[in-house]
Amino acid sequence: MAQKNIAVESIKVYADKSFKKQVGTIPRGAIFKYANGGYCEFKNFKGYTDRANWTCPVISGSYVVALVKVSQKLSEKVGGKGIFQVSKGNIIRVDPSSLKNGYVNCAVFNDVWEWGFKIKLADVKRCETLAYNSIAKL
Repeated sequence: MAQKNIAVESIKVYADKSFKKQVGTIPRGAIFKYANGGYCEFKNFKGYTDRANWTCPVISGSYVVALVKVSQKLSEKVGGKGIFQVSKGNIIRVDPSSLKNGYVNCAVFNDVWEWGFKIKLADVKRCETLAYNSIAKL
């Protein structure tokens, strides 16, 4: 079953699972169709990627994809000392249902998803409504 994913980093797409003949590149922030086994469809090309960990579902459970509006250090609690730097335009995942005192839980990508941070809801732009073949940007 295909799902709507976003590319957290640029991803090379190949004709088959031997990953030898490149057919295209999905740019960072692109919304594309992804199926199990690394099968991708974006604009005018289809194929496979070996970098599925550089993508994430646009909606997963209560988390949705968002862009950071303001460069800042994120903390693990509201009012805490910032421990992880995010820059304007970074792709993160937020849990809108966790809203408390203007902050939501979020996860940031650093080769893997790191969970447990807080960010002001006003400092993010949610992207789950973007269409396939579009690019998430501020």
